[in-house]
Amino acid sequence: MNNNIFRYLKKKKLTDPFLVNSLFVSAYVQERKWSILYCSTIKRLLCCEHRDVADFIHILKENGFKFCLEDLMALFEYVISPSDRIVTGAVYTPSGVRKRIIKDCLKQCSGLANIRAADISCGCGGFLIDIALFIHKTTKKSFARIFAENIYGIDIQPYSVERTKILLSLLALENNEDDDFEFNILKADTLDFHSKQWNQQYSQFDVIVGNPPYICSRNLSDETREKILRYEVCQSGHPDLYIPFFQIAFEMLKKHGVLGYITMNSFLRSVNGRAVRRYFSENSMNIKIIDFRGFQIFKSKSTYTCLFYLKNGIKRRYVQYMINEKGNLFQKPQFDKVAYDDLDDMKGWSLNDYNNMLPLEQIGTPIGKYCELRHGIATLNNSVYIFKPIETYADRYVMMKEGRLYEIEAEICRDVVNPNKLNSEVSFDDIIEKVIYPYQLEADGHVKVINEEIIKTRTPLAYAYLIKNRALLATRDKGKTNKYPAWYAFGRTQSLKMPRYKLFFPKFANKPIHCVLKDDENMLLYNGIAFVSDNERQLQIVKCIMESNIFWTYIKKNSKPYASGYYSLSGVYIKNFGVPNFTSMESNRLIAMKDKDEIENMLLKHYNM
Repeated sequence: MNNNIFRYLKKKKLTDPFLVNSLFVSAYVQERKWSILYCSTIKRLLCCEHRDVADFIHILKENGFKFCLEDLMALFEYVISPSDRIVTGAVYTPSGVRKRIIKDCLKQCSGLANIRAADISCGCGGFLIDIALFIHKTTKKSFARIFAENIYGIDIQPYSVERTKILLSLLALENNEDDDFEFNILKADTLDFHSKQWNQQYSQFDVIVGNPPYICSRNLSDETREKILRYEVCQSGHPDLYIPFFQIAFEMLKKHGVLGYITMNSFLRSVNGRAVRRYFSENSMNIKIIDFRGFQIFKSKSTYTCLFYLKNGIKRRYVQYMINEKGNLFQKPQFDKVAYDDLDDMKGWSLNDYNNMLPLEQIGTPIGKYCELRHGIATLNNSVYIFKPIETYADRYVMMKEGRLYEIEAEICRDVVNPNKLNSEVSFDDIIEKVIYPYQLEADGHVKVINEEIIKTRTPLAYAYLIKNRALLATRDKGKTNKYPAWYAFGRTQSLKMPRYKLFFPKFANKPIHCVLKDDENMLLYNGIAFVSDNERQLQIVKCIMESNIFWTYIKKNSKPYASGYYSLSGVYIKNFGVPNFTSMESNRLIAMKDKDEIENMLLKHYNM
């Protein structure tokens, strides 16, 4: 939808939902030259005089608005919250996706004229419109009766409920039905389904379809977080908002009901998805997943989605899964069957090319157990602590911050690396920075924050710099820094002490990985991860494996894809890859090899490939 339309809406400062709806509907009806006699949902919006209607019609035409329901629906979906903000970055579910899900679900139903179909997070009603069209074309049943008898919607936002009724009414008017329609669109929080006050009319559905709301767990309100924890599928990690909608939909279905979602695919591998995976496997649920992997179904959002289908009343010992990386909605499904007994709900479901990838995890020792995978330090304000010196002296460094020069004593600094900057074109030395490290190693091996008086006396330049930034440091953890051992301490205590050897690698890659092995017990890392050990040979072996084509093939099949062909190398995606049980002689041979093809051939034999 063209940004010029949204700029116009901002300029007019329309904040009242009724006035926004009135402008949209008045423009739509006026351009279609409709005369409406009975439909009160639409008539009451036309009663409001809009001097801006003609201008708005002109803007719409100028920007390619087609005055069809699909464009109006998209406009409504983008204008999510008139009271807070006219224009948002929200996206609506594309028509092709909705139609694919609805066709897949409704073709399993007999007696379409009598089904009860719902979208339990309906937004502006896109799925409900397509269900109504499908039933109408198949059965010739009137839209008035379909609205009253067949389709049900639930949404927490009153303006979404109202806009669903508006769009359904316009659908009927387009098909020459002018009536005072009866709707089953409930304004409610679907998360309240388990409460005693739930309206039982909104359950026992033959079909549920939709696009469950996605809000990251860290952005949930305390009230919402409390509600989702009532559900079995939310008993692991920090579940995002879409997770409970699997269980709610399943419990709302009739015995042989059908569920069809487009939803996030992160539940397949994430810690947050452990409980929902267990829910599916322990109940032997009949599910099918079409995974789009890195393909962006929602063009204006970086989201990683799948089509998810569930058939109630039929138990299955396996998951049906397929990849659709081109987003071809007309592709004939060819599912692989992966037994629940072969999947690990705790580790995550590695379903892509399962039969070829599983042996790579079953060989030897999982790489995450073979050696330790560490996250970097967490200062919670890297801009204060971490810097790149512009001058270096024997006893101090000079840095530039916000146009001002500062000197920092060398004795309070350590080398630190952001491994995400690592690639084959960058020298490792070029990514080494300095971190102000206000800690000391105690005799018992523990790390302790240095006393403030000692810092003030021994490193007065660093102390003066930290004092200047004290107010900024106090804003960490939303101001709750009283739990820190000192006001200048890092926000977290992780990785303050590291083993001697570190194997650095980026967190994302778009080609076989470039790793760097360093021998430096004082070097730290931030914004990334590294394998660490006091045994250099362990990391030399891991380096050979991680830089191999075998490992890269595994990553492309199992890891989370990103734009431009990048894949995640975070721990959850790599920790299960097996390290063969090399003999001492084999380890020596592998470590001594310099030729990449020679290394590859040796690994191929050990991985039976």
